[in-house]
Amino acid sequence: MAALPVKKIIPAYPFVQYRDDPYVTAFFTAFNEIAQGYMDDLNNLYLPCWTSPALTGDLLDWAVLGIYGEQRPLLQLSEATVSRGIYNTIEYNAVAYNAMKNYVPGSSAYIPDDYFKRILTWNFYKGDGEHFSIDWLKRRIARFIHGPNGIDPPIQNTFDVSVTVDSGTFSISIPDYGDNVGYFLKNAIDQSLVKLPFIYIYSTTVVEQ
Repeated sequence: MAALPVKKIIPAYPFVQYRDDPYVTAFFTAFNEIAQGYMDDLNNLYLPCWTSPALTGDLLDWAVLGIYGEQRPLLQLSEATVSRGIYNTIEYNAVAYNAMKNYVPGSSAYIPDDYFKRILTWNFYKGDGEHFSIDWLKRRIARFIHGPNGIDPPIQNTFDVSVTVDSGTFSISIPDYGDNVGYFLKNAIDQSLVKLPFIYIYSTTVVEQ
């Protein structure tokens, strides 16, 4: 069991011969208040808990790397060159005006905090046990879909997740509720950003709800 954090500082104090000086005692009082404030802020961060709203950006990366040895991954955008021609050279309404994007092989994108925390919960959550099964996989997917910022929501059922197995290939149907989390999870599974047994093959599809 982890020890509880220290909540009170050991206060600094002046030597006996200076305790009657109001300026010296005021200095030490202010110093102790500032030090206590630093300790309270650090305790409120609760660095081991990546779901804390106080952990964002570089602080999240630093805490997770130092405590869990995990680095924020990059999402690969394309494996081949993807490009569209100049305006009026493709089918009308196929691409929004002025929204064309070009990707080259190996292009990658920064994963936002919300998705990174969901990945961490998938990779480090212990409540489902260590034995891989269809129920284990479905609960992992449901938790990823319904747990913003990596929280562990109360999962009543996993009916919206479909998993079938055939000759070592797991066919996974991932729901998406209009927030693109399902599409991101598909990419995360396809690119091995979430931990799964390597002896199986995973085929993923997204079903919009």
